Amino acid sequence: MSDNNQLTETSPQQNMTLRIPGDIVNRATADLPDEQRSAIRRLHAHYIEHGLTIDETAKIIGYTGAVVSQLFRGKYEGKLDNVVKGINSFFELQDKRSQGRKLSFVPTALTDRIWNVCGAALEFQKIAFIFGDQQIGKTEALKAYRDAHNHGSTVYVRMPTGGAMCNFLKELARPLRIGENLSNVRLRERIKNAFDDRMLLIVDEAHACIKESHSTSAIQSIDFIREIFDERQCGVVICATNVFRDAMEAGALYKILRQIKRRRLCALQLPNVPTQADLNTFAAAYDLAPATGPARELEKHLLEDEALGMWLTLLRMGAKLAAQRKQKITWQHVLAAHAGLKELEGQKF
Repeated sequence: MSDNNQLTETSPQQNMTLRIPGDIVNRATADLPDEQRSAIRRLHAHYIEHGLTIDETAKIIGYTGAVVSQLFRGKYEGKLDNVVKGINSFFELQDKRSQGRKLSFVPTALTDRIWNVCGAALEFQKIAFIFGDQQIGKTEALKAYRDAHNHGSTVYVRMPTGGAMCNFLKELARPLRIGENLSNVRLRERIKNAFDDRMLLIVDEAHACIKESHSTSAIQSIDFIREIFDERQCGVVICATNVFRDAMEAGALYKILRQIKRRRLCALQLPNVPTQADLNTFAAAYDLAPATGPARELEKHLLEDEALGMWLTLLRMGAKLAAQRKQKITWQHVLAAHAGLKELEGQKF
């Protein structure tokens, strides 16, 4: 019995309407040079994410549907360089058009360290760990890394609450562009086969699979990550709070988690709060000088009580307030934005 979304040999007309899953494309492009492989996988991601037909996808790069179908399946016999040139031209225009619509990612010393760990895990085909409190910028840095290296090489997934294997498989299937309507057994195999040794798997919020009951069934998803690594030799980054770190070092789950610990390249322990240098970098991104006086007091207060996420939200609110008033942003706009929030809450800082 064939999978519902497995591509089968059909007529060219039928092929134009079939959804070609990501693992098929990954296997078809696994041995191509980096530029060709990345371009084809990026085009396939665009085709899936925007719900395009094969013919619509072909039109945007100036080719026929038959060519794109063969391209995705590894059966195209023409000059790949010419097709890749058309793909790259399309995405160069797309990138230019989207620049003004995206909120820029602000790189800091902390995010540089996170990116370096990701790069090392990929280069040396090992498992790396990143530990730290919630709301200190881990997820934003990891997603930015994915976006910058997402053309078939980086897969980012967030561990679902509870870490149940069936839910984790579905979360993994989405970025790999594999249909979810498969048995868990088939989905496991399809997911594993979608990876190769030039890919990086990033698993965020991995502590979600560590339950208070310390049930071994709660970490089956972590064992599956180890299985992917062992069989496909891809790089892996596991990001979690210190709860996961502590469970891996000692406790009821130690004997199970040490199997993945033994495969590690490094473990990056992040600080509980951002450094002042990184905070100044965030301020500079909004054309603000380092915070002083009341602004600095507010900065310290929010980082202690609310963490980085709230402080960055307040900076964005201050920028919006300045724009509404058609003024250049100052710390007074940030203070005013905070006062507005406190007024909603009926409190004063």
